[in-house]
Amino acid sequence: MNALLPLFPALQSLEPLGLPSSSLSEWFAYANQRQAARLASHVQAEFATLLHAFAGAVDHAYLRSGAFQANVVQAVRAAEVAESEDKLRFIARALAGCVLAFPPPALDKFQTMRIIEGMSDRELRVFAGLFDLLDPIDPFADSLPVSSTATVAGLSRQEFASSLLGLGQLGLLVREGEVWKLTALARQVAVLTRIGGDEL
Repeated sequence: MNALLPLFPALQSLEPLGLPSSSLSEWFAYANQRQAARLASHVQAEFATLLHAFAGAVDHAYLRSGAFQANVVQAVRAAEVAESEDKLRFIARALAGCVLAFPPPALDKFQTMRIIEGMSDRELRVFAGLFDLLDPIDPFADSLPVSSTATVAGLSRQEFASSLLGLGQLGLLVREGEVWKLTALARQVAVLTRIGGDEL
């Protein structure tokens, strides 16, 4: 069965922005149908926000391209291993972010979606939590000491530290001496998901 079917109503809402909904019948993906349905409700909400608040910033050419279709399929596959509603919301927000046009430097949307797919729920919590621990004006110029006792709610210091290592393996953090710093790839994820002050 086509795992994209639950997302079709949300995708059809993008028709006024240029998505040729007549082509949806050709879109197909094998994935967990139940997880796709859970993702669909979040995608519907994110697309509604997009239509209301960001309609003027839509990348119409991208929306009509095969790249958008590929990212929809990737989002459904990422949802298969999502353990929480927070991760599903994050995937949905990233997919909605893919629809937007951003100023240079160009975002690699496919790469960013692939990184988001690889993030565990705990790594996602730590990644989002870093923006509360770093400078709110420019978190990318700030750093977190390796020896810091900081953590995010609900995680032990050890769990937090292991998640930092995982984020490093994903390319979202880099250790420079005795501090952790966010990378350019982390900026892409933050921009696409509108966290850390990178709203349009």
